[in-house]
Amino acid sequence: MDNAGRIEQFIAQAMQGKAANTVKSYRYSLEQFAAYLDGSDADLSTYGRIDVQQYIATMQAAKRAASGVNRHIAAIKAYSRYAGKQAAVDCLRMTKPPKATQLAPEWLERNAVNDLLRRTDRKPNKRDHALVSVLLYAGLRVSELVALDRTDVTLNERGGQVVVRNSKNGSARVIPLHSEARKAIGDYLAQRADDHAALFLSSLGKRLSVRSVQAMLNVYGINPHQLRHTFVKRLVDKGVPTATIQAMSGHSSADMIAWYSAPSMDDLTNAIED
Repeated sequence: MDNAGRIEQFIAQAMQGKAANTVKSYRYSLEQFAAYLDGSDADLSTYGRIDVQQYIATMQAAKRAASGVNRHIAAIKAYSRYAGKQAAVDCLRMTKPPKATQLAPEWLERNAVNDLLRRTDRKPNKRDHALVSVLLYAGLRVSELVALDRTDVTLNERGGQVVVRNSKNGSARVIPLHSEARKAIGDYLAQRADDHAALFLSSLGKRLSVRSVQAMLNVYGINPHQLRHTFVKRLVDKGVPTATIQAMSGHSSADMIAWYSAPSMDDLTNAIED
């Protein structure tokens, strides 16, 4: 019997009552595995554990999604139990994808920050420059930014602060405002002739939306997360205590702060340069 016949026999005898999509998925996975075995001078009657292990490695090397790899392995395990080849799927090693907190977040290097600030500052309308300055120097999430009212910001010559009431974890926090952010907000508000409560308005005179902010930053080749990451990275590099960074950024976990200590690709590149 050839591989196609073995697959159909397995489906007919071992998958009765299974959903049509499950049957379709298992058939496809086994056909893919059979094709791989054919290139290794094996088939669905002769494969062993090393064949399965190397098939896993091949899929992972091809950057197949973990969910896709798992689906293929589930089909192979089911077939192996049916075919009396349980030993072929015992003690398989699966390489787990790295957790998000094992990879350095994407922040902006100094030159990129300076370029962004220059480009927004050159615009006659100072809203974008104020918005970028708040994200860079206060580390707000975009949802927090668009929820700000004028009364949430305190500005004076010697200092200032912003109160975040719409925080992700439901608790308010107060963040001191950098002098550049204070000036940028002041310049923007000086252009306003309305009495709208919102700190940032759209061109239609309505409260700015999250999507609008994302679209505006996209024009500069930036996403909002990069600005927030840049804020936290700056604090980490300055040696600011973790508890203080958590208080200002709104991160609930100290592990998230440690995330910013992971080296970026620029850090790794600089480490090997003379």
